[in-house]
Amino acid sequence: MFRKAFTLILTLALAVGMVSTAFAQDGVNPDVPVVDVSELGLPGDETSGVAPELFGATGEVQVVVRLVDAPLGAAVGANAKQKGSLLKPNQQKEYLKSLDSKQQTLLNQISALGGTELARVSKALNAVIVSVDASKLAEIAALPNVASIRPVVNYEVDLSETVPYIGAAAAQAVGVDGTGVRVAVLDSGIDYTHYNLGGSGSVAEFNANNPTIIEPGSFPTWKVVGGYDFVGEVWPNGPLMPDPDPLDKGTGAGHGTHVADIIGGKSLDGMHKGVAPGVSLYAVGVCAKVSSSCSGIALLQGMDFALDPNGDGNIADAVDVINMSLGSSYGQRQDDLSYASAVAVRLGVVVVASAGNAADKPYIVGSPSSTPEVISVAQTQVPSAKLYRIVAGSVTAGGSWQPWSAAPQYVSAPLIYGNGAGGNLLGCSAFPAGSLSGKILLVDRGTCAISIKVSNGAAAGALAVIIANNVTQAPGDLPPDFSFGDGVPSVAGYSITRADGLALKTVLGQTTTIDPTLAASLVKNMVSSSSRGPSYSYSAIKPDIGAPGASLSAQYGTGTGETAFGGTSGAAPMVSGSAALLIQKFPRITPPEVKARLMNTAETNIGINPVGLPGYLAPITRIGGGEVRVDKALATTTAAWDAQDLTGSLSYGYHALTGSAAFKKTIAVRNYSNRSRTYTITPTFRYADDAMSGAVQISAPSKISVAANGIGYFNVMIKVDVTRLPIWNLNGGPLGGDGYRLQGFEFDGYVNIADATDNVHVAWHILPHRSAEVTPASNSVTLSGGEGSLMLYHTGGALDGRVDVFSLLGTSGRIPPPQLPQDGDNYAIIDLKNFGARMVGIGGGQFGIQFAINTFGTRAHPNYPAEFDIYIDNNLDGVDDFVIYNLENGGFGASGQNVVGVYNLKTNLSAIYFYSDADLNSGNIIMTAPLAALGLTPTTQFKVSVYACDNYFTGICTDAIEGMVYTAGAPRYYPNNYAPVVPQGGSATLGIFALPGGETASPSQMGLLLMYRDGRQQREADAIYVTP
Repeated sequence: MFRKAFTLILTLALAVGMVSTAFAQDGVNPDVPVVDVSELGLPGDETSGVAPELFGATGEVQVVVRLVDAPLGAAVGANAKQKGSLLKPNQQKEYLKSLDSKQQTLLNQISALGGTELARVSKALNAVIVSVDASKLAEIAALPNVASIRPVVNYEVDLSETVPYIGAAAAQAVGVDGTGVRVAVLDSGIDYTHYNLGGSGSVAEFNANNPTIIEPGSFPTWKVVGGYDFVGEVWPNGPLMPDPDPLDKGTGAGHGTHVADIIGGKSLDGMHKGVAPGVSLYAVGVCAKVSSSCSGIALLQGMDFALDPNGDGNIADAVDVINMSLGSSYGQRQDDLSYASAVAVRLGVVVVASAGNAADKPYIVGSPSSTPEVISVAQTQVPSAKLYRIVAGSVTAGGSWQPWSAAPQYVSAPLIYGNGAGGNLLGCSAFPAGSLSGKILLVDRGTCAISIKVSNGAAAGALAVIIANNVTQAPGDLPPDFSFGDGVPSVAGYSITRADGLALKTVLGQTTTIDPTLAASLVKNMVSSSSRGPSYSYSAIKPDIGAPGASLSAQYGTGTGETAFGGTSGAAPMVSGSAALLIQKFPRITPPEVKARLMNTAETNIGINPVGLPGYLAPITRIGGGEVRVDKALATTTAAWDAQDLTGSLSYGYHALTGSAAFKKTIAVRNYSNRSRTYTITPTFRYADDAMSGAVQISAPSKISVAANGIGYFNVMIKVDVTRLPIWNLNGGPLGGDGYRLQGFEFDGYVNIADATDNVHVAWHILPHRSAEVTPASNSVTLSGGEGSLMLYHTGGALDGRVDVFSLLGTSGRIPPPQLPQDGDNYAIIDLKNFGARMVGIGGGQFGIQFAINTFGTRAHPNYPAEFDIYIDNNLDGVDDFVIYNLENGGFGASGQNVVGVYNLKTNLSAIYFYSDADLNSGNIIMTAPLAALGLTPTTQFKVSVYACDNYFTGICTDAIEGMVYTAGAPRYYPNNYAPVVPQGGSATLGIFALPGGETASPSQMGLLLMYRDGRQQREADAIYVTP
């Protein structure tokens, strides 16, 4: 039953769009109604500790074997770094010895089974990482002290004006510069020879440095005081080869050097300073030097290193801050790096991670930043950022200047697209010398780095280069920004949106003018590529805070060189540096307090696009508490946070509501002053129209008094009037990537807490769904004379109940809760409940088939972690002929849209015909395919099996319903209406009929499957069993 997810097997390119095939439609029974779904078409029982995704695996596998004992970071107690450990230093060492002994015993047993040790960790996670033949996993799971076996998962990497802008220069001026604070940079390493990072600034010294060994006197330095390279120089193109030298050197290196410089760079002459120039840095190599990949094994080892840099078994020397400018979109709570991060925070270490660069798509914010305890950082514009007017004939586009390119200058010249003859449209190849002289070049994004496109244009004489995005953005979103890749971009480069690119392509050859004096300032606005929340697993506020992310910072291997470093990778270190400043000033401050102070005092007046959407503020699930202002965080004598979740925001979550409801959370207010104080409490909405709708009301006491150096508490109530909520029209198919549409259903704002001295705020957010409850009179119907009926009642909700009816072909029981994944388990289980099918019209007189899948458990977004593979044997010869499967359109994190693919197992050809019919926060999905594309007609009897697979962590299928036989045009039972509507407060009668010959044509059909739109979670479907 357990097999690989089909998209893990599939390596061929998908042909996206409608396929022009003539569909034969003979033998359609006129008595059976058919629903038209053409609007979905695209334009153009195991109990071992082995993760279910490893069932059926073969050959050598790399796995994390967790032991039952708590890691040291958890055993020492909460906030042990600030409040003292429950274990004395010698007790910590003895505890580690105990863990090590048990690990060694386990490794000896694994070795006897043919396994090889890859690594072991014990501070943030108690686990051994091994390579072993998959056939031995069950035996390992049965060994004493084994808690779980999970697969290894890898990740991806995601100042002069920005430091003063966030208030760090003001802090440095009064002596708060991070001195005494230690920050671990988990990244590609650090170029410790760079002048900004305590080095000599000699390129010759860098070039002569062997990154696999530590030359005498080269490392550590006064700035980079320690570190280790857990990756080596060749991974992922070769094996992990750890070495003691964390130098950031290689063809794909430099990421960690930029990050480190932003956090705490400081040149010997004092002319260059990062956010916290007094900090000591640890270079922890966990990411590749030759690609953007970060090793899951190395990251877990890096977390362990950060909790005990000197490796003596006493974690009293744990660093103060960990920065990870890396992650994985659609962050899941089961992620083991997220678990290790949470352990570190509970120990007393501040963990900061980038939110991601996947743009304004619902739930796409990445892990580990999506972990509740971690500070997730969005990217905002730098103070000098501007939107430049590009005027060509009747078209005006908005261009975002890329700061690694030449400074903007006034230019006015003809516009040329590629080479002007339909070639080199991406600009990745060199243009003939002089061929672009006196012209402005337009090219498309894709294939190569943006900086290479600008360089190629400049080399051929272009006066400026414009790069059109190849991905559709939300209306009003700014063009994306990009990091420097390579080349010599000696003219100005501008990115524009895809929509503006299409418009410019209608006026090619016309005079195009770029006048820098007409540019609009973008300061205090979002960068469009910054990932949106809420968090996938909790529907909680994420990102937590924003920061400018395109600082001019150290370029590895250049000695003294600096280039702009963008993305949330550059924003996270701004917050890590800010955290270091707070820790220096308040040495006993805990991570939740650091997070709260930063969020409480951040700038909330952050917009989206001052030109396209003037005055429109960024939603809370893009900016969290606001844009960091560390000077205010240092100055405040008040902080506030969620008293239960210990974070600087109130997340009320997602709720499918059939009636009005109230929700309560509690805010803790900390008064750090030596006098009692009374604060005024003012709840506010982010948007006036939300407040005016009356759908959500937020209330709190008008005042609270807090004793000197004390904590006070008050409740914040949210009441939802379901009758005033907007009608939900979101989905995870064609609208799955439209984050801006989420704003029509989210309600958010800030709770302001103020007295004469301080004014702090706590962000709040709720996502209510106006739902309907449909309840059948019975779950079984007995026919009389081949006919029967079923009453459907509207039992709750402020809108009509919409039902989709399918032939019920199979069911599956619930997987026992002990087998379900917990935080940090690094796998997902997709648990099938009901499976059905029906024939539908797909336009043009053609027919298709839909498969309905209902699961135990829901998913915030249908893209991940669930993939459903439906295998079709269209001639009953026992060999599958086609696979129908769902996937994200364009690849991981590309579009947010879930679509349905069809793959021919005989010809290896594939196509995508339809969007998936699936909602957000739902356990339902409906998948559509043309009959003819499957080699079927309405009268063809076929066999179908469905597999539910984890497509996020492992690619392994975790549940299945197999061997069902069905004929699309000849169901055993059919309704009089495949899409009935049950009126609000009323009922509807569903007629049910037996089709003559249907028992033979569709012998697996047991009854009807009712799929409910807008249903409450776990009330989205009913199986109706029919007896003839």
